[in-house]
Amino acid sequence: MADGGNWCLIESDPGVFTELIADMGVKGTQVEEIWSLDDETLEELKPIYGLIFLFKWQGTQSSEAHPDFSGTDDHVFFTQQVITNACATQAILSILLNSSSIDVGEELTKFKSFTTEFPPDLKGLAISNSDVIRAVHNSFARSDPFVSEGRDSREDEKEDLFH
Repeated sequence: MADGGNWCLIESDPGVFTELIADMGVKGTQVEEIWSLDDETLEELKPIYGLIFLFKWQGTQSSEAHPDFSGTDDHVFFTQQVITNACATQAILSILLNSSSIDVGEELTKFKSFTTEFPPDLKGLAISNSDVIRAVHNSFARSDPFVSEGRDSREDEKEDLFH
């Protein structure tokens, strides 16, 4: 995994995600939380540009080799995630940069143009090295007013993580 600076863990919340994309310069788009994939729910939310599924992190390592992404279509913006704690931002960028009908703003338009010819792993590194994307992401760091310097790091491991 590439470091690309520090990327904090952010809350998986539609309000946070909506503000995150607005802060990146995206116009006229918001994130909604849904609890059902039934036709009625989806019909009410149109237009839908993408879905992000949230799963409880199991923390198990896969022994499988990394998949080969070299055959990805050129017109699809696809990145290999190389940043720890950036899964939400990564998913959001994949949706935004694969829709021609979303006004992603100047910064993300330039980013997509710059990385168009990159393979997925280099696109992931480009995200990790984007000061703008990292700064916006990190502006949503979860605050914990009760953090003490003597806190046992094993307590963090007990916390449920969702990705």
